[in-house]
Amino acid sequence: MKKQVSLRKAIALGVLAVFACSLVTGLAVYGAVHPSGQMGELYDALKEADSIAEQYFVGEYETEDLIDYTLAGFAEGLGDRWTSYMTPDYYASYLDSTADTTVGIGVTVSYEEDADGSHYLLVNSIAHESPADKAGFGYYDEIVSVDGKTIDELGSYEDAVDAVRGDAGEDVTLGVQRYATGEKEEITVTRSEYDQIHVTSRMLEGNIGYIGIERFTEQTDEQFKKALDDMIDQGAESLVFDLRNNPGGQLTALVNCLDYLLPEGDIISLKNKAGKTSKYTSDANEVDLPMAVIVNSESYSAAEFFAAALQEYGKAEVVGGKTVGKGYSQQGFPLSNGGCLNISTSCYYTPQGVSLIGKGVTPDVAVDLSDEKTERFYVLSDEEDDQLQAAISTLKS
Repeated sequence: MKKQVSLRKAIALGVLAVFACSLVTGLAVYGAVHPSGQMGELYDALKEADSIAEQYFVGEYETEDLIDYTLAGFAEGLGDRWTSYMTPDYYASYLDSTADTTVGIGVTVSYEEDADGSHYLLVNSIAHESPADKAGFGYYDEIVSVDGKTIDELGSYEDAVDAVRGDAGEDVTLGVQRYATGEKEEITVTRSEYDQIHVTSRMLEGNIGYIGIERFTEQTDEQFKKALDDMIDQGAESLVFDLRNNPGGQLTALVNCLDYLLPEGDIISLKNKAGKTSKYTSDANEVDLPMAVIVNSESYSAAEFFAAALQEYGKAEVVGGKTVGKGYSQQGFPLSNGGCLNISTSCYYTPQGVSLIGKGVTPDVAVDLSDEKTERFYVLSDEEDDQLQAAISTLKS
C-alpha cells in the first residue's frame, strides 16, 4: 500500500530541507553565526517572524508542520516546478515504489469525499501481480471500510492508509464499492511481498507487439528488454510503445531502453551548472521494425525523451497529445531528517541537441481522448482507445 501524494503537494513541501533542519536550532544560535548576503536576509526574515510568534501567537503548532510550511514557501519562491522536497514519509513511500520488491497489497489510493460527506479511498493504480491484482481489484474501485471500520471511523487519511498497510502474511478485509458493477463486496487480501513490474506487453491483432512503460526505474530496462524479446519471439512485425501518464524516472533506465532500439549515435546529453556536458550514446545494434510511440500531456521527462529520440532518428511515429516539455533532470539528495531534496541539477537535450523546455514533443499524428474517456482511461477497451487505434492505423499504413 502506498500513499499517493500529488506532485504539486510534493513541490509545495519545499526545497529548503537544509534550512528546515536548521530552523529549530539555527535561530537559537543566530547571534553566534550570522550569515551575510542573501542567506542573511533569509535568516533575518525567519528570525523576525519567529520572534513575533513567540511573543504574540496564542495558538498551538507542531514544529514539524512549521518546518514543512517554511519549506513550501521557499520552494515556491525558487520558481522551478521540478524541484521538490520530499518529506520523510513521502520519501519512504517513493523508495518503496522504486524498490525491486515491496510489501503490502499493491494499490495507490487518493482520499475522496462522497456526496453525503463520508470518505473513501479511491484506487488509482494496481501493481501488476500484487495481492490486490490477484484478488481482482479494479481501477477506480472505492475502499469504504477496513476490517469492519469505515474510513471516517479510522480517522485521517494517514490512519486509513496505515490500516490497509501491514506486515507480510497478515490478512486485511476491505469493503469495496466496485466501479465496474456498482456493487459492494468484502474482499480479504493477504499482504505479501511482490515484485515491482513497470513494463507490460501483449500481442495485438496484425502481429503488432504492444509494450507499455509505466515509469523508468532500476528494473525498467531489464523488464523492457524481456518484453521486447518476447514480442519479437512471438512474431511481432511492428511495435507500439505506450508511455501515456509515464512520469519519467531514472536516466540510466531510459538510455538502456533506447540503446536496444537506436542505431549508433547520441541518445541524450546533459549540461550541469558549471557548463560541463555529458553525453550518452547507443551502439550499432538496433531493432529494425516499424514503431509507434503513444504519449500525452502526462508523459514527463524520460517518457518525453524516449519519444523524441525515436522521432528524431526516424525510427517511430509519435501519436497522441503534446507532452509537457520538461528539460531539466533532477538529483535526489537524502537529508539527515529522513527527507530528500530533489533538485534540478542539469539541462538535457535530445539527440539533435534540442531542449524540450516549453516545447515538449509534438506528435506526428495528433489524437486527443475525450474528457469522458480520459476520466476512465485505465478501463478503456482497445476499441475505445482512440490513441491506440491511431497508432495501430499508423503502423498498418
